[in-house]
Amino acid sequence: MRAPCLATLFATTTLLAQSAMAADIDFKGAEALQKSLTAYLPEDLVKNGLVTVRPGTTSYEVRFDPAVLLRSVDPKELTISGLKPFLSLVTPLEQGLWKVTQSEKLDINGTFTAQNQTNTFSYRIGDMRLDGVFDPDIRYFQSADMSARDITISSKSEQSMLDARFKDMTSTISSTKTADGTIDVRSDASMNGYFQSMTDPNKVRVDISADDLDVNVAMNGLAFRPLIDLVFFVLDNMDKDKLDASGTQRLKTLALANIPLFDTLLESITLNNLNVITAQGTFGAKAVNYTIDMNGISKATRIGFGIDVTEPRLPMGLLPAEFMPAIPDFVEMRMSVPDINLAEGITYVIENSDFNKEPPLDPAKGEIASKIFFPDGTFTVTYDNVAVKSEIYDISMTGTMKIFPGEPQRQNTDVTLYARDFDKTVAYLQENAKTVPQFGQAAFGLLMLKGFAKATPDGRQMWNVAVDEAGKVKINGQEMNFPR
Repeated sequence: MRAPCLATLFATTTLLAQSAMAADIDFKGAEALQKSLTAYLPEDLVKNGLVTVRPGTTSYEVRFDPAVLLRSVDPKELTISGLKPFLSLVTPLEQGLWKVTQSEKLDINGTFTAQNQTNTFSYRIGDMRLDGVFDPDIRYFQSADMSARDITISSKSEQSMLDARFKDMTSTISSTKTADGTIDVRSDASMNGYFQSMTDPNKVRVDISADDLDVNVAMNGLAFRPLIDLVFFVLDNMDKDKLDASGTQRLKTLALANIPLFDTLLESITLNNLNVITAQGTFGAKAVNYTIDMNGISKATRIGFGIDVTEPRLPMGLLPAEFMPAIPDFVEMRMSVPDINLAEGITYVIENSDFNKEPPLDPAKGEIASKIFFPDGTFTVTYDNVAVKSEIYDISMTGTMKIFPGEPQRQNTDVTLYARDFDKTVAYLQENAKTVPQFGQAAFGLLMLKGFAKATPDGRQMWNVAVDEAGKVKINGQEMNFPR
């Protein structure tokens, strides 16, 4: 069974600017709009009224009834109460655009049975609103503002429990057509008053809270037309167990047409005033930020990711007082995997897969694909910047590590370490060596390490560390004879 949502229904419409969306709101226009919105739905869902349209005074009233999707579901496996139709007002604008508005509440409760275990769940939203301009040409919103408040989600079984809530949420979406026939898309969402409580099968409970959660996504150069063609094909064939030869070839052609899909992607997730309450105490941070970026499906794809933690916090008493100054004030990790031949690798996989078999690609061809993705049999991890700072140290690292898949003992590493306030770090360790004997050993080791360091113009100590595939180590060009 296909399970479309209202956003998907809008995304699968055809161009309705002239015939279906006339300037006057009338029954003929409502009939044309309903026909377009249901063009890719199974006939039984259409007849049962999953989507209906009627003319209003100034807008078309689009009614989406999710209860229709559950008519064939066995109530012993899934029951839901509180489902009600969603109503959207669709108003024709100039240049074939649509104004879409929606104002709803959600209060759903249900149970489902899986592996002889009954689970209960609920979803509640006190109020949610949408006000946007939809562009049928790109099957997406040209602009949209969304908001919701009093959001709660819960799930409970005999073995585990989850409760989550947000005080409120706001979100904006925008898309801009470019001269080369692609679109630039941006989405920004902010959720306030986040709280989540989880209990695992061992009855271990963890509570997570944050003042706010921000999610920002930007994608440039999205080739939307090949993507729309692929989505239409999938929707039109979802009820088929297998594709015939012509359908399989059509699917491959459409999938290949989506390469490189987009030019750049950047996503960031930030939690402010994060707290994680465990049996050991409360861990937290002033801010935690996660990022991922990618340059599309190309012959030299780069995938980067990073995480920043500002002012991490540990439970009181977890560490002796002497260790507290060593807790970092800031941790940054920026890493990437460059030069992945995604374009030719994915092309080979698509061309040589049989989507009616499991697995679609046989192991021998899988090995060939792996060599296409990584032609020299290795992939490189780049440390763009790894940094840790506190009141007694300031350490950073850049460099690369070449990894040989299937041969964990082989690697080739070349990294450069920098340390600022090195003498301050050593002095701290020496001053507290009587209380913490391990500090004395660490201070001695750092002093030995300083003998191999080079001073940089800004006063830092620097060590270039190179480890070859044979395990030989060089520090600032000097070979080390470590015992093996």
